[in-house]
Amino acid sequence: MMREEEIDRITPHRAMELLRKDGIDVDADQAKIILDFFYEMAEIVVDTYLDEQKIRKFTLTQKRESKFKQSILKS
Repeated sequence: MMREEEIDRITPHRAMELLRKDGIDVDADQAKIILDFFYEMAEIVVDTYLDEQKIRKFTLTQKRESKFKQSILKS
């Protein structure tokens, strides 16, 4: 589920610099592959988190409605 908003992506050259600081030497093509992987993983993590929040909210709503219906039936 890609959002319409564009984010400022790290450039492959910036990724190369950051990786080089940690002793990892990659070329621009490899850096692009790594960045694409990380952005895809980040999107999956965010989507999973948001889906879990929707499920949690739905479950809480269902429990509240159930308690409300039970209290009406008891009256």
